[in-house]
Amino acid sequence: MRNQASKVLLVLDNATCHAHGAQVTNVKLLFLPPNTTSKLQPLDHGVIKCFKMEYRQYALRHVIARMDGFESASELSKKISIGDALDWINTYWKK
Repeated sequence: MRNQASKVLLVLDNATCHAHGAQVTNVKLLFLPPNTTSKLQPLDHGVIKCFKMEYRQYALRHVIARMDGFESASELSKKISIGDALDWINTYWKK
């Protein structure tokens, strides 16, 4: 970016994983005010919300179907693999 003299504005929400005070060149970091992400990002209300609901249903069905032999649902939910998650995402995306 510096070699091309390009300037970039990167808009970030206040997620804790976003580094405040990061030292970058040719990039200006603009942090949104707290608790405004859902109001400023329409995808949070539609696509992302629906996706999260569907994903949670797949996870819940997975846990309920395999409850025998486990002490608790939280113990079983820790056994969900990345492969399981990717299968659910793929299935939902095709829907």
